Amino acid sequence: MVFNYLPRAVKDGQHDLEAREKMHNAATIAGMAFANAFLGMAHSLSHKIGAEFHTIHGYTCSIVLPYVIKYNGTVPTKLSVWPKYNVYQADKKYQDIARLLGLKASTKEEAVDSLVEAVRNLAKEIGLETSFDKLGISEEEWNSKIDEIAVLAFEDQCSPANPRVPLVDDMKEILKKAYRGI
Repeated sequence: MVFNYLPRAVKDGQHDLEAREKMHNAATIAGMAFANAFLGMAHSLSHKIGAEFHTIHGYTCSIVLPYVIKYNGTVPTKLSVWPKYNVYQADKKYQDIARLLGLKASTKEEAVDSLVEAVRNLAKEIGLETSFDKLGISEEEWNSKIDEIAVLAFEDQCSPANPRVPLVDDMKEILKKAYRGI
């Protein structure tokens, strides 16, 4: 729904009432979902980045989300105690999402890569930057805050709900990549 109607709502939301209605519905469904399934690392990182650099939360999420999808789409070598899954599921769920969106998804890896690219393309299509350097944050200031942001994000209430429980070093790596959009 978001991939179909967000670009329309951004382009002509004043007149395109169908797009606005569909985005309202998408936001409502998302709210119901995260009230039951919790949030994950994209929100943990975005909470702390936003607090430090005064960025808009949703915009910040759009920048870190592709990196978090890629991270979660890689099967960990060790499963965490929560959520209590017998097998890792995030990569398979991303494959299901990619298929529903009509993306290339013949393997889990291809699906994750396709989904990452689709999220980045959606952000670009609606006029969002896809890296933090483009938001005017200096590299020196960003690099001076990475350690602190990673520790605070690790401690954020959303991190334990991430399908793959991150380490502080994992979060630092995502922050480094997200600065330039690598």
